[in-house]
Amino acid sequence: MRTFDGFIVALSEGLTAMRDLTPTSAAYREKEREMGRHCYEAEEHLPKTELRLLRGTLGISESKWRGYKIAFINKNKSNDI
Repeated sequence: MRTFDGFIVALSEGLTAMRDLTPTSAAYREKEREMGRHCYEAEEHLPKTELRLLRGTLGISESKWRGYKIAFINKNKSNDI
C-alpha cells in the first residue's frame, strides 16, 4: 500500500466505514486510529505534492488529517502505560 493509489483505497475505505458509525462508538474510534496510521504511513512514503493531492482528492482537511494522527498517537500512548 505504499503507493498513492494504495493510500487512496485504504483511506477511502476508512472514510466510507466511518460514515456508517456513530462518532462516540468504539468502532468509530478504532477506525479513526487506523486512519491515523495510514496518514503517518502516507507521510512517510509519499512526496509532499502527492500528500496534498491525496488529501484534496479525499476531501480531508489539514486539521482532520492531524486529528486522525492524534487519535493514533493517543491510542499508542495508552498502550504503553
